[in-house]
Amino acid sequence: MLIELALSGKFIYDIVKRLIHDKVFRTLGFLLFVLMLVGTMFFWLVEGLPFLGALAYAIGTLSMNSPYHLLAEVKLSTIGVIFNIIYIFIGVGVYLIFIIEAGKTIITAYEDFEKKRAEKKAAKKAAKEAKAAASQNQ
Repeated sequence: MLIELALSGKFIYDIVKRLIHDKVFRTLGFLLFVLMLVGTMFFWLVEGLPFLGALAYAIGTLSMNSPYHLLAEVKLSTIGVIFNIIYIFIGVGVYLIFIIEAGKTIITAYEDFEKKRAEKKAAKKAAKEAKAAASQNQ
């Protein structure tokens, strides 16, 4: 169990390392951060939502988590509705591409991890067989 936990930790570390070094993922992450910042500032400053409410609304909208219960408290103005429509089209697209890129990286890391694991297992088995063959020849 401890070995599996250590392997999982190494696997997660490898994924994080790959994601940090992936230029596309970093660019998408930065773009997503900017979109969340712009959305939060708009809903906070223009629509008058409380800061945390604006942040929750902006993040929820990007992640398609439907934070529309906040609309019962504050009705969006016409400019707010127009901004929200544009924000959803741009933001959800960027968010989905971000998730897809992360998924591709995780799958690649998992395949590489399993390949290395299988190679180590095969090398260990070959060494064991070579040792057994050497002891039979003597």
